[in-house]
Amino acid sequence: MQVIAPDGATIGMIRLPETCASVCFGGSRRNRLFMTASQSLHAVYVNTSGARIA
Repeated sequence: MQVIAPDGATIGMIRLPETCASVCFGGSRRNRLFMTASQSLHAVYVNTSGARIA
């Protein structure tokens, strides 16, 4: 899975053993990235946080 900046530049990659289907930020600080795949769920802490619910 590629990590893309708002300006379109590639920041990095998160390698998973299968194709990523969907992503969602979670956790109390919204700094945990959950990634679903065809047969598994992966999670990683990141150095940013997801948007707040309006």
